[in-house]
Amino acid sequence: MITSKPRRLAVISDIHGNLHALDAVLAQIDEIRPDMTICLGDVVGYGAFPNECIQRLRDRSIINLAGNHDHAAIGLTDITYFNDIAKAALEWTREQLAPDNIAWLKRCPFTCEIDDFFFVHASPNDPSSWGYILTFGDARVAFTQFSQRFGFVGHSHQPSLVQLTGEELTCPDDLHDPIRIKMGPRYLINAGSVGQPRDRNPQACFVVVDLDTAMITFNRVDYDVEAAQNAIRLMGLPEELAVRLEYGW
Repeated sequence: MITSKPRRLAVISDIHGNLHALDAVLAQIDEIRPDMTICLGDVVGYGAFPNECIQRLRDRSIINLAGNHDHAAIGLTDITYFNDIAKAALEWTREQLAPDNIAWLKRCPFTCEIDDFFFVHASPNDPSSWGYILTFGDARVAFTQFSQRFGFVGHSHQPSLVQLTGEELTCPDDLHDPIRIKMGPRYLINAGSVGQPRDRNPQACFVVVDLDTAMITFNRVDYDVEAAQNAIRLMGLPEELAVRLEYGW
C-alpha cells in the first residue's frame, strides 16, 4: 500500500490511445491541481496514439493499473474473445508499441491501495478475469472485495456511482452536479472513459474526489474529436472506431 494520503484525487481510465482526449483531460487536471492522479488502465487499444498516451503518463509519473486491452496488446491476455474491430486495433497496437513501453505496461499492477482508496481496472472480484460491474448485484459483490471507503473501477466506459449505506445500495439521480460525500456510506465509483466514452456523451470523462470539500465530481471535457477521428483513419484502423467517437457509444 502507498502511504501518502491525498486529499484531492483525480482518477482517469480507459484512454485507449486517444491522445487528443487525454491532453484535454490533463490540461483540466492541471487547473484542478489534485494531490495525485491515477489511471485505471486501458491506456492503449482502439486509438491511434498508443505510445504517445503511455509517454504522457510516464512523463507525469502517473500510476497506471493493468487493463485488459493493455494486457492484450502485450500478449498477456488472449484476444480470441475480443470482437473483430477490437482485435484489429490490438494487432495494430502490438506492432506500434515501443519496447520500453511494453516493459512499462508489463509492470503495471492489477490493483492499488492508497490510504482509504482502492483502485482496479475491472472488478475487485478476481481482477485478472476482467469482469464488469453493471448491476447492483455486481456492485454488492464488489464491495465485499475491498475494505476501503472509496473503490474505483473503469472498464465499462460508463461513469457511475453506487453508495453503500449499511446494506442499502443507492445511486444518484444524475452525475451532472457534484455529489456530497456523507459520513457513513462507502462508495464504488466508475471513472468513465477519457478516450472512448460509451454513455452517449462524446466528451472525455474523469473523476475528482475532494475530501476537503467533501465532493465527488464527474468532469466532462471537450476535445478535438475530428482530429482523433482523422488520426484513426490515417492509420488504417477500423472506421467504426472513428465514427463512434462522435456519439459516445
